[in-house]
Amino acid sequence: MCSVDYYNQNSQSFYDRTIYANVQDLYDKFLKYAPAQCCILDAGCGVGRDSKFFLNQGYDVVAFDGSLEMTKIASNLIGKDVLHMFFQDINFSAEFDAIWASASLLHVPYQDLRGIIQRFHNALVPSGILYASFKYGTFMRHIDNRFFFDMDESTIKTYLEGLFEPIKIWKTADDRSKVAASPDKSWLNLIARRI
Repeated sequence: MCSVDYYNQNSQSFYDRTIYANVQDLYDKFLKYAPAQCCILDAGCGVGRDSKFFLNQGYDVVAFDGSLEMTKIASNLIGKDVLHMFFQDINFSAEFDAIWASASLLHVPYQDLRGIIQRFHNALVPSGILYASFKYGTFMRHIDNRFFFDMDESTIKTYLEGLFEPIKIWKTADDRSKVAASPDKSWLNLIARRI
């Protein structure tokens, strides 16, 4: 149950669809809690759009993606190597002040998500910040050769318990997704602090 093949085969079209998306409001909310010029892990960085923004703002960024083709595009965009690795490969220990997981954890099967969030917990310094976003809903969906594991406000909290304290959970309109919109046309956004 893997969506990586989709991104390897559609990397350029995904770049074209997402590179100019305006997510400034999400950046602002996230950076309100992240220390100035801190070290950010861009987990599932896609084409590197967000990594580029953070680097341009003076943050230290380590980026990775499970799609080899995406890492090539992202490395070229940000001017530094992007790691080719999967969430299950994360083995950092207290190395990051913040983790940005925008529209990436939504491909992690429900049974694996708690373990990935534990790895995020280990990768962050005490009181480190996590941002994540999911398609809004409560079901697994298979669309366009990708699997989506949707979340709502109550469901995500069960995966965070004992690891992260939610700071803010909110919905935003799913107005960018023409290919695989969520069932109710919304995203679930989360900012949480490492316990």
